[in-house]
Amino acid sequence: MNGPVVVGIDIKSGSPRSKQRPLYSVSIISNDGVLFEREVATFDEIIALMNRYGATILATDNVYELARDSKGLREVISKLPSGSKLVQVTGSPNNFRPLSSIAKEMGLSAPSRRDPLESARLIAQLALRGVGFEVVAMYPETRILITRNRSVKQGGSGSDRWRRSIEASILSEANRIATELDLANLDYDLYVERASGGLRRAEFIVYASMSEVRKVVKESSEWAPLRIFLRESWRRKIKFPSGDVVKLPKSRPIIVGIDPGMSVGLAILDLKGNLLLLKTLRRASRSEIIEEILDHGYPVIIATDVNPPPKSVIKIANTFDSKLVVAKYDMKAEEKKRIVSEYEERTGIRVESSHERDSLAAALKVYLKVKNLITKIRQRINELDLPLDPDEIARKVLKGMSISLAIEEALSEEVKKDRDLGLKHKYSEVRRELRRANRYIRSLMSKIAELKRDIERYEALLREKEEEIAELKKRIELLEDRRNMEIEVDRRISARDARIRELEKQLARERWKIDLLRSQINQLTSQDKPPEGIRLTVLPSLSKDRIEMLQSRVSNVGEVIVALDASGASSGILRKLKGLGIRAVLYRGSPPPKQFIESARNMNIVVGSVDEYKIVWNGITPVIPNEEAFRLLAKLNEDLLKEKMEVETDLLNIIRSYRLSLAKSRVDQEDLDEE
Repeated sequence: MNGPVVVGIDIKSGSPRSKQRPLYSVSIISNDGVLFEREVATFDEIIALMNRYGATILATDNVYELARDSKGLREVISKLPSGSKLVQVTGSPNNFRPLSSIAKEMGLSAPSRRDPLESARLIAQLALRGVGFEVVAMYPETRILITRNRSVKQGGSGSDRWRRSIEASILSEANRIATELDLANLDYDLYVERASGGLRRAEFIVYASMSEVRKVVKESSEWAPLRIFLRESWRRKIKFPSGDVVKLPKSRPIIVGIDPGMSVGLAILDLKGNLLLLKTLRRASRSEIIEEILDHGYPVIIATDVNPPPKSVIKIANTFDSKLVVAKYDMKAEEKKRIVSEYEERTGIRVESSHERDSLAAALKVYLKVKNLITKIRQRINELDLPLDPDEIARKVLKGMSISLAIEEALSEEVKKDRDLGLKHKYSEVRRELRRANRYIRSLMSKIAELKRDIERYEALLREKEEEIAELKKRIELLEDRRNMEIEVDRRISARDARIRELEKQLARERWKIDLLRSQINQLTSQDKPPEGIRLTVLPSLSKDRIEMLQSRVSNVGEVIVALDASGASSGILRKLKGLGIRAVLYRGSPPPKQFIESARNMNIVVGSVDEYKIVWNGITPVIPNEEAFRLLAKLNEDLLKEKMEVETDLLNIIRSYRLSLAKSRVDQEDLDEE
């Protein structure tokens, strides 16, 4: 017998989804021709025939004629003889083609729909020619685990050193195995647990059969300090080796966020932003991740915030033929927390781990980008009042198709369905609606062009305003400089005015001196005989410096001085005046402080205003005439008399006290003598 033996089957009656047991027509052929045919056979009889003829291929036009779902299909495949495979000749579920169309392409006659045996024979002939896709329920997936051998222990003081050496050995062995797998061109994922000395644990998930992996990696002995052992795991979902995954009949378009790593965070959203799944998978293989995704729909976008994306995420996206969205930069923790916390507050959902948070943040960020586009699709369908599924339109648009083309393609499919139902008039109506929609789109495009022109005009106006603002800022700076200059001018004017006032006061004093000198000159020229009286000493003020200058010419100092400005006089200079023999201080204008007057009274120095006395001039020397001098002397004598009376009173009191004490002492002495 040349070549493989193929068993072709087509359902005769019944169905795996009904209570009636399914029966099949069977045709067994090889390169030598037809080996066996039967009109009616059960599935168990088909398996027996495969074993009898050594068949390696079981071919059908629809694998779900053998089982109602993927779980049942796995059971079907598990019953096949060892080394045999299941083939669907009509293509993968995502690219299903009619059997008659495939037969025509291969130059074979199309079977009659009423003859299942003829269909089974055609299916077997197509499979023998290599047409179709293999369906597997358990595809090769092997795990390699490297860990410390717990049966070999090291105690004592060197236990830490022993532990670090083991961790370093695990790291070295993991690097060696990774190199061997790369050289053998075997695809794998690697999960590690890091430790201070190297690695505490390493696990490879190799996407190859156990036999292929054993050619590269050998298990360690039972007594080695490291344990390297291989474990075979099986994929749970049906898969076509071409890369097409079985599409669930009720599949819906979804957005998937993946946070890769040892713990994989998985978040799934529908196109309305509802959370369908939020889960953490520990050391998950791609098949486990794919299974979780397929349980909720078919992804149109897979998102991750890790840039560049890991190999495992790229493989998953390629498996689904989904659009992979990668962040241009790694999202910061604050941005992730903000996006997720806002979603939690809005939906009441609580995120349990950082892996779930990162995956949900990636999915939400992508959803927020396409949300407006999805909303626009729904609005367009509602405006056109078309009986179309918005999710299906969104699936096509998110894969790069324009909205108009996606709607037209969906309408074409609807037209085909309506044609089969005899509703051909629907097509022309839809075409009219589509033309109306195109006109509406063109009007919108013209509005967009007009808005763009407005934007350009406003941008030019904005540039003008910015230039005007810059010019105004320069003017403001100039005005501020001018204002600062004016403030400085005002300050200098204020200082000048203060100086002027001070000079005016000084000028007044000088003018008074001039008037005084002029009056003296007039008296000298008018008097035939010099006036007689008390000579006065004139001082500008009663400051300490003026008194010291007065002390330097004590021989020319009279008993009376005249102070032109006595307002700042202090009581401390009175002792110096007393030492100079000054008997009276006359002032002009404001009187000296009260403390000065009281201290002068205590020192028997008369203080009075110069306006109370008449002053004449003897040459350049001011003099109080004798008649005025008598009044001044009377005031001095009055003060002296008061002082003398106070002294005499004190003296009388002392004498009286002495006499009393003397009399008392005499009485005391007489009393002593009598005793």
